[in-house]
Amino acid sequence: MDGANLLAAISLSIALLLLLILRFKVHAVFALLAAAVLLGVGAGMPPAEILTSLRKGMGDLLGSIALLVAGGMILGRMIEISGGGQEVARFLISAFGQDRIPWAIMTAGYIIAIPVFFDAGFLTLIPLMWSMSKETKKSLLTFALPLLCGLTATHGLVPPSAGPAAAAELLGADMGKVILYGMLLAIPMSVSGGIVYAKWISRRMFIEPPRHLAVAVPREAEQTRRTPSFGTVLAVILFPVLLISMGTAAPSVFPEDSKILPWILLFGSSQIALVISAAVSIVVLGLRSGLKADTLLTQVGESLNAIGSLIIIIGTAGSFKQVIVDSGAGPYFAQFLVGAHISPLLIAFCIGAALRLIIGSATASILTAGGLAAPVAAAFPHVDPALMVMGVAIGGSITSHVNDAGFWMVKEYCGMTVPQTLKAYSVAKVVTSLTGLAALLLLSLFV
Repeated sequence: MDGANLLAAISLSIALLLLLILRFKVHAVFALLAAAVLLGVGAGMPPAEILTSLRKGMGDLLGSIALLVAGGMILGRMIEISGGGQEVARFLISAFGQDRIPWAIMTAGYIIAIPVFFDAGFLTLIPLMWSMSKETKKSLLTFALPLLCGLTATHGLVPPSAGPAAAAELLGADMGKVILYGMLLAIPMSVSGGIVYAKWISRRMFIEPPRHLAVAVPREAEQTRRTPSFGTVLAVILFPVLLISMGTAAPSVFPEDSKILPWILLFGSSQIALVISAAVSIVVLGLRSGLKADTLLTQVGESLNAIGSLIIIIGTAGSFKQVIVDSGAGPYFAQFLVGAHISPLLIAFCIGAALRLIIGSATASILTAGGLAAPVAAAFPHVDPALMVMGVAIGGSITSHVNDAGFWMVKEYCGMTVPQTLKAYSVAKVVTSLTGLAALLLLSLFV
């Protein structure tokens, strides 16, 4: 099929995807599958080949990502129900001192969101922000924005968060590099939005804590006998990062015929590392904190049930990506962009940003953008795929507005109007994302 028809086919499939999600409120699973089938038909693929691509794309991606997401979810749940997140925040506030509380809060958000989902981290810590706003008589934004920017930066860029983890698999990136680059780039992103912009906007917009939500906060599944220390929580959070880093570095340290190398690679794979870390968190943060075994079993089951829909969305994103590749539309689109002489990192950023603005969900946007950017990454073999993942993830973090559930959660729990939320939270997200893009382009000069 000629190039014009391939471009038309991929354009129509994306248009259908967005129309189904935005206009008709169709679940992302059905929208992604419909878009994939339309692309396959439009590109002239036989029905049997379309079905093969759908199966292969879903199987390949879920085979790589399911254990990672499950392990990350369990790890995050253990931190949440043990009170570890609040302990991290309290320790850092004490360590940084009263004059640097926003820095402490931003750091807490940055650390906690590595294994914990954004909404869980936010809902767990926002009551602490209310208390500090009341005690200091400062705008709630002084404390809430550092928390939000720290949380969203690492949640959007650092595996095991589902978005960047799946994008890494779709783009064939080294997971250790993705974690390293994500943690590095999330620092200037968090500071620009959570410290610099938060300081500026809080002087111009005084927000009081919402009184009607004073007690409407999530509670632990069970009152623990003792809360884990900051050091314990930090060690559990960084444990999978250490294992994956060891797996990444091992081939350059040990000879190929080393008997220990295969074992290091096994335990250093992202999937096994997260499963091991989840088991460690159950013992260290669960049993040692006084939670009963039956309670932990229930919490693990609930955390796995919570990712059922997410896993299927991830799988269908893989199907869509595979049809893009197998139909020839993706490679042709990539070659078209190569001829346009545009930075591949900027292309990845724009794809992620466009989808985030239209779809709303960060995870869904980054997942879908990862599939669309995969052929582009293949056309630029000299560019590290991990940097392409960062481009997609930073673009997918461009902002949060009225089509994002997180926007409304922030609005309600910060007691703001819609215009105030747009000026405070949405703009802060833009600041963090643009800072991330600049930092990514700078990083690409040295790696």
